[in-house]
Amino acid sequence: MDIYDRARESADDYLKAIYILSQDNTMPVRVTDIARLIGYTKASVSRAVRNLLCEGKVTLTPNKRVVLTAEGLAEAKTVYEKNKFFRTILAEAGVDDKTASDEACKMEHALCTDSFEKLRRLLSTSPAPSDNTAN
Repeated sequence: MDIYDRARESADDYLKAIYILSQDNTMPVRVTDIARLIGYTKASVSRAVRNLLCEGKVTLTPNKRVVLTAEGLAEAKTVYEKNKFFRTILAEAGVDDKTASDEACKMEHALCTDSFEKLRRLLSTSPAPSDNTAN
């Protein structure tokens, strides 16, 4: 994986974190909240937020709260939906919650949106496996 891919994954993870935090309350998100959720230092989160600001994915309120722009929100929702989809599939397959969460985070970055949508469509229309072991 090259440096661009790692940077994109990191930006996606920050967008997802901001999205998750913004769903829990009506207040814009603080850098401290993001750092606590993803386990990074406030300095690292501040740097990432500056990058997202330059990319037009977030804005800052006058009191330095982070708000997703329309573009950032769309990306965050996409990443979150991929994560939720893969986490659910892994959990339903019997994978423990911690492993399912960790692996879903990796899987959300592995597929482009088009491939993800096709996979989601396929799996949502597939019949449930039969447990027909009797002959």
